[in-house]
Amino acid sequence: MTESIISLKSRRIILSGYFFLAGICFSSWASRIPDIKMHLSLSDGAFGGLLFFLPIGSFLGIPISGSLTAKHGSKNIVTIASLIYPLTLMSLGVATNTTQLAICLFLFGMTGNMFNVSVNTQAASLAKLFDKSIVSTFHGFWSLAGFTGGLIGGIFVANSISPLQQFVTVAVLGWTFLFFSRHYLLTGEKSTQPVSKMWNKPSPLLLQFGLVALSNMICEGMMFDWSGVYFQDVVRVSEQWRTIGYISFMACMTTGRMFADALINYWGARKQLMLSGLIVTLGLIIAVSFPHIIISSIGFMLVGFGVSSVIPTIYGTVGRNAAPGRASIDLASVSSIGFFGFLIGPPIIGFLSQAIGLRWAFLSISLLGISTFIQANKLKKYL
Repeated sequence: MTESIISLKSRRIILSGYFFLAGICFSSWASRIPDIKMHLSLSDGAFGGLLFFLPIGSFLGIPISGSLTAKHGSKNIVTIASLIYPLTLMSLGVATNTTQLAICLFLFGMTGNMFNVSVNTQAASLAKLFDKSIVSTFHGFWSLAGFTGGLIGGIFVANSISPLQQFVTVAVLGWTFLFFSRHYLLTGEKSTQPVSKMWNKPSPLLLQFGLVALSNMICEGMMFDWSGVYFQDVVRVSEQWRTIGYISFMACMTTGRMFADALINYWGARKQLMLSGLIVTLGLIIAVSFPHIIISSIGFMLVGFGVSSVIPTIYGTVGRNAAPGRASIDLASVSSIGFFGFLIGPPIIGFLSQAIGLRWAFLSISLLGISTFIQANKLKKYL
């Protein structure tokens, strides 16, 4: 089958599968964290320190991923990432001491970022061939994989199946998918510039997009790491209901990404981003003002809807406006700024909580929704 006769619809479906593969690799690891911690007999503090190697690897891998994708094309790097990301997932299941686990987490984060940058560059290339927005749906499949990975992990745990066996299963299925689907990927643009000339100070426009991503990722990081604590300490739910806020957030973030493209096509990316910022602010205000299990869950649902389309919209816009061969570099630049927010968000909440209390800390983050609204309005020329 030659590239010219493959339909855009088929390419879109297959590329959704690659986003799903990236998501299920990560969620498979997340679902077995307690088992690996117990296997190595690690304290909470020691294990928490080890977990930091994953975002370090991911963050340091951003310029490497951008350069490789620009030089060799997104199709080649997506293929390589699809091979080695599941392999590094498997390595997490065979680590027998803290040193090995630290190295494996670092590599898992780095290869995961290679997958992230290359697959989003592929999505940006494909989106240019459509006369409508399609990027948010891809990210929806990544989020959907988060639920699927957690569900599969629960089934494997219930049947006393080891993390390594689960990771091998995911890897084999992923490699099988790659074998049958690689030819559906676009060849992708390649940069002829030397690597040393690819990277320079981000333009003011990219910095503005990066600041929107930063605000959103601070909020996402807070919800991932602090939603359970909020429901436990502020809402004061019982142990079995502690994760209800996180589940509410994730369910609506996934749903929102599946429908965001339709909304963007209806009223435009600028209005969607502005609305997203307002919904995030409203959701956090509701959750903080009425700390009841039902009302706070509704507030977290609104936050999930609010953040759902921000990153896909930013990535889609940056990729669409990038010069030939520079999509991966521009995406990596914006991603690095946004990812910094994901890293600093949880510690900021910790410091604010210590100083003014967790409720006020959450309320403070609601201001970032207003920031998204203002920044999106300023970017109306480009959205």
